[in-house]
Parts: sequence; C-alpha cells; structure tokens
Amino acid sequence: ARVSEYGASQVRFLLAAQSSRPMTLSSGITLQPDSSFTDLPSLDLLLLPAIWRNPLPAVSAAREWIGLLQAEAAKGTRICSVGTGSYLLAEAGLLNGRPATTHWNYFEQFSRRYPAVDLKNHHLITQSDNIYCAGSVNSIADLMVHIVEEWFGSPIARAIENQFSPEIRRSFRAAAYQNEADSSHHDEDIAQAQHWLQSHLCSPVSIDLLANHLQLSPRTLNRRFK
Repeated sequence: ARVSEYGASQVRFLLAAQSSRPMTLSSGITLQPDSSFTDLPSLDLLLLPAIWRNPLPAVSAAREWIGLLQAEAAKGTRICSVGTGSYLLAEAGLLNGRPATTHWNYFEQFSRRYPAVDLKNHHLITQSDNIYCAGSVNSIADLMVHIVEEWFGSPIARAIENQFSPEIRRSFRAAAYQNEADSSHHDEDIAQAQHWLQSHLCSPVSIDLLANHLQLSPRTLNRRFK
C-alpha cells in the first residue's frame, strides 16, 4: 500500500498469509506474516509469488482464499502474478478470455488445465486491465520498474533501473502483451496497427500486409504511421 503523507514512507510492504502465525517453508526458513488474508487493508498492488516446482499442490491448498483474489480484482486492485503464480489467477477465473503467461516449463499443463485462458507463450509479461502476469523473476523486475514509473515518475524509475538492473533490458511496453490497443495514439487506424503488430510479433510482417489488414493503401499507411 502506498502512503501519501508528505515526508513519510511512500510505500508500505505487507507479507500476507492464511493466518498471522509464523510460517515455516519447506526450505526451513520461517516467515512472520504482517497480516492474515482476511485482515488486509486496502491495497494498491497485490503480488502473487512464483510457486516452487509443480504448482498444483499449492493451488489445491489455496482454495479457501481464492475468493479473496476475486474480491480484490473486483475492487480494481492491481494484481501481478510471478511465474506459476498465474495458476492462482486462473483458478479464480480471473484470466478467462484474457491474455496471460506463466513459467515456460508449465505452458502445456497450464493450457490443458485452463483452456479458456489466452496463453501468450511468446511474451514474458501480459496485461489485461488490472491483471498482470510475469513469466519469470527477471520479467517481474521490468514490470516493477514500469509500476514505479507510473507511481513516482521517470527519474525515480530510471534511478532504480540503473542501480539494480544496469544491463540492457526491454521496457514494459516493448516486452508486454497488453489487451488494449495503445490509446495514447489519437489516430484510430494507427492504434489498430499497433495492436495488430503486437499480436503478430513472431510472424513475418510487411507494410503491404499491414495496409491490407487496415484496408489502407501502403502509401497512406506510410504517411500516417511513423
């Protein structure tokens, strides 16, 4: 949750679990939750961590609080899954008819279990409204930089990126599959062109093919699409 008071911390992190009792992981590490699921305050961002190895046992164990995800999504909370954490979103029905991704090793299992989900196995990040999926721990870093930029501006986002991720990375807009066309462009045909290109990143494309899809001449498209 973000804290907006001037001079106070602007971000507050909470670790939530089924109860507030200490929780010992299979590795032997013990975590002390800040809150139980039922006592969570209003959230700006909910992160679902990656699930180690086969995600299905964890999905089964989480059935009691799947409804919490549905309730948070209905409030407009931004929910981001990491790796196979997307199984929890799919189990809650929040990915039906939406683009999504998961850890590459589980593409086939995920597709069989959730056929209503539009799995984008060529994208490391997907977005549909307030629901985000990141396919790996590395791609969640790109997504977090994007969210920091939205909340706190470009200078802070670039400082974080330079401090913790100095290697060349792809921006969120370059790496992500977004369910909506880029509404920042006021030319509707060009917005459709951007959306079509985004959906065909792994296919050969040409100006002639794109112009034919938009029912424009190549000359008109070249003039309007810079």
